[in-house]
Amino acid sequence: MKSLNKRLQHFWAEEKSLTVLFLILVLHIFVIVPLGQHTLFGHIIFLIFYATLLSAGIFLLIKNSTLRIVAIFIVVLLVLLSTDILFKSALFEVVDDFVVVLYCILLSWVVLLRTFSEGPITIHRIQGAVVVYLLIGLIFASSYHAIYLLNVETAFKGLSSADRKEFMYFSLTTLTTVGYGDISGGIASARSLANLEGLIGQLYPAILIARLVSMEFESSKNK
Repeated sequence: MKSLNKRLQHFWAEEKSLTVLFLILVLHIFVIVPLGQHTLFGHIIFLIFYATLLSAGIFLLIKNSTLRIVAIFIVVLLVLLSTDILFKSALFEVVDDFVVVLYCILLSWVVLLRTFSEGPITIHRIQGAVVVYLLIGLIFASSYHAIYLLNVETAFKGLSSADRKEFMYFSLTTLTTVGYGDISGGIASARSLANLEGLIGQLYPAILIARLVSMEFESSKNK
């Protein structure tokens, strides 16, 4: 058990752990969430990937193994409480959204620190920068979902359902500034968040990712 724990600690201390986090995040956002949660099977698959994504980040955020176990237990419990598998509660879903937002902000900060730390720029670091970009989309999707739960009737226009895939879709089209217009904010807070996300979606790739790629070119040239 101790050797397995040491192996996990060693793995998550390496840069390739950023690639694993990237793959989990891509699968969650572009495969699992769009499939929806209309059936029990859909709920279970969503929960598995949701808990996996949160637990994977915990290994980056928390170094103490005991605290990791406690944090993962809390995350799994929170995920279960925020779904209608056990019971339906809008309050728990709102709390879950705010916890996910806080968690993703902290995880983004840790990933950025590792991405721009000293040392050669690798493909793993570039994927780490993309991880933060995708986490931004997840942060705003959870924020939109919380706003919807607090203002069900007026929060958004054009929603076909209250499924999380609708908010993830709206978040990504806003982040990438595609803006199809099929879904739009109906209240001031939703519109302000959408404007902020669109601004971040423009500036983040132009400044941080472009800077990272240029650093990689300089590193390759020096070699």
